Amino acid sequence: MFENLGLSKGRSRHVGAGLVTGGIVLSAALALAGCTSSTPASKTASPSASEGSSNGTVTLVAYDSFPLSDETKAAFEKESGYKLNVVKSGDGVEMTNKVVLTKDAPLGDAVFGMDNNTAQDAVKAGALADFSEKLAPSVEKIRGEEKQLVPVDQGEVCVNYDIAYFKDKGLNPPASFDDLAAAPYKGLTVVESPQTSTPGLAFMLATVNAKGEAGWQEYWKSLKANGVKVVDSWDTAFNADFTAGGNENKSAAFPIMVSYASSPAWAVNEAGDASTIGNVPATCYSQTEYAAVLANAKNPEGAAALVKFLTEETAQKDLTEDNYMYPVLDSVTLPEPLAKFGAPSGQAQYLDPVKVSENRENWVRSWTEIMG
Repeated sequence: MFENLGLSKGRSRHVGAGLVTGGIVLSAALALAGCTSSTPASKTASPSASEGSSNGTVTLVAYDSFPLSDETKAAFEKESGYKLNVVKSGDGVEMTNKVVLTKDAPLGDAVFGMDNNTAQDAVKAGALADFSEKLAPSVEKIRGEEKQLVPVDQGEVCVNYDIAYFKDKGLNPPASFDDLAAAPYKGLTVVESPQTSTPGLAFMLATVNAKGEAGWQEYWKSLKANGVKVVDSWDTAFNADFTAGGNENKSAAFPIMVSYASSPAWAVNEAGDASTIGNVPATCYSQTEYAAVLANAKNPEGAAALVKFLTEETAQKDLTEDNYMYPVLDSVTLPEPLAKFGAPSGQAQYLDPVKVSENRENWVRSWTEIMG
């Protein structure tokens, strides 16, 4: 999550709206694809690693801030017999576009980090293999009827704010979408681009849902007029612009940013009784992140073993503790700081992924025309 809180995170990614058809990102992706095998593999992932496999490495394509710990990586390698190689491929939207563009000669064997707002593009393009192995009941429930996508974690993209800033200024923190476009909050907000970032895309979709087809574009015009700053990724917003962010950048100037409901848990003080970051629950939007086996993978057996491993207890605990996302495995409980300061809002908005897939390109194009 931490772009998506892994704590160097930024869950998402540098291409244009919808599927990229030209430009630097396309060229780079295809150049990378040229270094991989184009030999087709089975469209259905095998359920487990084969001891006799001639390919001892499984390569995972992930967003740049993928936080799997060395201990969890070692646990997978010991359990499966495969060596795990992780290829970082930009923010979530960018990564998904690369998966689609390189489907005939994929960058790896499995992918992690597509979310409910982007994954349908990879499904429709035939870039993912069916996954047939049985998963834990709580994971299967979230998965539904989808044959390719395996849910790995959940979260809520929300507007966050710097508690100390608003206390020092004697200004109430924002409580709604409308506040972000109001005069007292002029020039205070940084958001991520829906062209490149999954949090940015989720926030845009939240405004579509909240303001409707007739009102969301006017809302973004008002945000622009009120001095909103747009950056390419969660990492940039959190580490360079957000005044309560993750570094010691003294030039950070924006006390409001699009991040996660779980962000306050990252910013708890040493006493464990307060956080420096607050949430705006009325702006939250549900997010589920998926893993999948890539079609035409060199090592589909290893990929299937990895995807299943990501839904099991060792990886689920790791992602919950280090990525500040919520588990899909119901036997894993939230760590105390996350449960106390970063639990789900209970108010998150949601748009049907099929509707998003059908409209996302046009919506992002409209957003781009407004924001320039």
